Amino acid sequence: MSQLEFKKLYNEFTIRFQNKEYKEALELTYDLLDIAQDIELEVAYTLMAKARVLTALNRLKEATDTYDEVIEKFDNTTDVLILNLLAYAYYNKALIYAKEKEYKKELATYDKLLEKFIEDTSLELEIVLVKTYLNKAICLKELKDTNEVILVYKEMIGNFEHSTNEEVLSDVAIALFNIGLLYSKEEKNKDAIKVYNELINKFKTTKNKNTLELVVKAMVNKAARYKELLKYKEALKVYDEVIKKYEKNKEEKILIQVALSLHNKAILLGEMANEEQLQEVCDEIIEKFSNSKDEIISNIVLTAQVIKDKEKFNNSF
Repeated sequence: MSQLEFKKLYNEFTIRFQNKEYKEALELTYDLLDIAQDIELEVAYTLMAKARVLTALNRLKEATDTYDEVIEKFDNTTDVLILNLLAYAYYNKALIYAKEKEYKKELATYDKLLEKFIEDTSLELEIVLVKTYLNKAICLKELKDTNEVILVYKEMIGNFEHSTNEEVLSDVAIALFNIGLLYSKEEKNKDAIKVYNELINKFKTTKNKNTLELVVKAMVNKAARYKELLKYKEALKVYDEVIKKYEKNKEEKILIQVALSLHNKAILLGEMANEEQLQEVCDEIIEKFSNSKDEIISNIVLTAQVIKDKEKFNNSF
């Protein structure tokens, strides 16, 4: 049969799959395999389609078996298109193990994927490789191996920090941010500040909204690390930088970080017994955000009002 017939039937499969007619879609994969016969690319596409629909039907053992069939058939291929499918066979198989909480099998599958593909990274494979690193880090976290998690993030950053793909760079920012969180959790405050600075400096001019949110969060977290080191002036300086630079931003997620910076600044001023500036900051919070509908910001405004009322009460005697 012709490629035209294969394409027509594959399009029908896609429609069935998109319409969640999974049993009908699965039946079509057997017809597709009959048509494909020995044409390797068509066989690879069909087996990947079959594994997808088996996953959707929650027939996970059959799905992993099908991914294994793809791997066994095409692990030594030199066809670029099939290699891309092969990478996703490894990746999707690992995702099934993650779903089943079989973390050791998941980790082993990610390792095989990286071992096979990391040395010859094509632009087409960058996305699946960075996602593999991120998922591998999550898997190691589930296995309670924090030190290895940080090493995985660092390896990913080293491999992809110079990518021209915006989505890849966004994942690099996530890796840097997560390293900062891990160092913070371990109270390695100086290391956390160093990583947050790397993230901020690398992505401070980004146009990507999600990455910009991470940059601003990194600034807020960096200030918190300074506070833990009792470097109050440095912490206040960073909070002021966030407020000044982003107070007119239109994105609510960014404004939440501005509000948190003002809130944290108020708390810090209270600890420093700087009542005058504390009152000014509370006034600023109320003035800027009293009309916000966001729950986090509303709670910050309420806290500012409570602080003001408490101070007014204390000064009435």
